[in-house]
Amino acid sequence: MLRIVIMAIGLLCAVAGLLLLATPFHNGWFLVIIGALIIISLVFEGRYRSSATERVRGTWQPTGEKFIDPGTGRVVEVDYDPKTGERNYRQK
Repeated sequence: MLRIVIMAIGLLCAVAGLLLLATPFHNGWFLVIIGALIIISLVFEGRYRSSATERVRGTWQPTGEKFIDPGTGRVVEVDYDPKTGERNYRQK
């Protein structure tokens, strides 16, 4: 939901800037650039993050911890990587 709101703000900035460029004042470049930066950052935001599917399963050890995720109501199991100390939460 937040991504949609931020994308809408970026689009509104870009469109408002283009409309200002059409007026005799030509002061819309700042809004066009800000809107474009917001849109570009949202497009590329998810590409530089590792996902749980890319992890090597052999290094993870189950901790035996289980709990119910309040947001989804599903059971979540916790794994632990002893090399890095990182914890991985996966829905069952």
